[in-house]
Amino acid sequence: MNLNLTEDQKAVSDLAGQILREKLPHERLRAIEADGSWFDEAAWSELAKARLLAVGLPEDIGGGGMGFLETCLVLEQIGRTVAPLPYFTTVVLGAMPIDRFGSPEQRRAYLPAVADGNLILTAALLEAGGALPPARPRTRAIRDGDGWRIDGEKLYVGAAQLAAHVLVPASTKDDTVALFIVDMKNAGVQLERVQVTTFEPQFNVRFEGARVAAADVVGEPGAGADIVRWISAHALTGLCAMQAGVCEQALRMTAQYVSEREQFGTKIATFQAVAHRAADAYIDTAAITLTARLAAWSLAQGVPAEHLIAIAKFWAADGGQRVVHAAQHLHGGIGVDTDYPVHRYFRWAKQLELTMGGAHEHLLSLGDQLAEARV
Repeated sequence: MNLNLTEDQKAVSDLAGQILREKLPHERLRAIEADGSWFDEAAWSELAKARLLAVGLPEDIGGGGMGFLETCLVLEQIGRTVAPLPYFTTVVLGAMPIDRFGSPEQRRAYLPAVADGNLILTAALLEAGGALPPARPRTRAIRDGDGWRIDGEKLYVGAAQLAAHVLVPASTKDDTVALFIVDMKNAGVQLERVQVTTFEPQFNVRFEGARVAAADVVGEPGAGADIVRWISAHALTGLCAMQAGVCEQALRMTAQYVSEREQFGTKIATFQAVAHRAADAYIDTAAITLTARLAAWSLAQGVPAEHLIAIAKFWAADGGQRVVHAAQHLHGGIGVDTDYPVHRYFRWAKQLELTMGGAHEHLLSLGDQLAEARV
C-alpha cells in the first residue's frame, strides 16, 4: 500500500496547520491556560469555515466527503499546535458514531451543526477499573415508560463543560449494552472536574436517574457493545495521530534549538551525543506517524485493523515518551521553563501515552492477537 499523501490530503493537512498556527501562537496559548477555559472559539470557527470540522463526514450533512484518514491528518495538526480544541471529542467520539450508526433523524439533528461549528459533542466511555471502555458497563439503563433512565458514573470525560450532548454506553436489564445520546442539561447529569496532565478540563460525570427518550438510542438497543468497540478503535487511532503531531513539532523545536545553541563556542548540534539522541527521536517519530496513518487508512478502507491499532498505540506510548524526554533533555534548563513552549509537548505526550491504555496494555493485546492467530 502507498502511504504517501495525495494532493487533496496534503491540502487538508496544510490548511489545518496554517489556521491553527495563525490562531494559536504561544502567546495565545498562554492566555488560554491562564483563564482556564481550554477553548479558542476563533480557531474553532475558522476550522468550521474551512470545512475541516467535518472533513471526514458525508457531504449530505455539510461535510467534506472525505474519510477517517483525512480526519486524522487534522488531528496531527491539533497535536503539532497543542491546540485547545474539542476536535477529538466532537468529531471522533461524537459525530462519527452518529453518522455511522445513528438514525436519519439523529444525523439531521446533530451533524450539520457539528459541521457548522455550532455543536460540540463528547462521549463518556471510561469507568473505574480499566483504561479501555468496559465490555459490560457498570452504568445501567432501565426502561422507564417509553424511554430510559440511566444511573452510573463515567470517568475522564473530555469537553463535558462545552458539549451539548454526550454519548453514553450503559448495560440494560437483559445484559446487553445500549448507546444513548444524553443532553448535558439533563437534570440527572452532574459534573465533577478533575485535573489532568495537560490542564485540559476533564470531568467525572454522574448519571442519577437521567431520563432519555427512545429516540435517543444510537442504533439498536442491544448493539451498543459493537458500536463502542468501533468508537474505541477510531479513538485509539485518533490519539496516535495527535501523538504523531506532538512528537514531530517537539522534534522540530529541538532541532532548531540545538542548531542555534552554542557551548564552548560550538553549536551543540555538532556534538555526537546530541546528534545520536536527536536521530533516535527522529526514528521514533517516523514510526509513530507511519503506524498511526496505517491504522487510520485501514479503518477508512474497512480492512481489519485491530493488530495495527495495537502496534500504533504501542509506538505512540513507548516511542512518544522517548521523543519528548529527548526534547526536554536537549533543551537543557530552558526546557523546564513554562514561559518556553516545549513543556506543553511533554505534557500532551504524557497524557496521550496513557489515555486508553499505555504501551504495556497494548503490547499484551497484540500478543493475545498473535497467539490467537497461531491456533
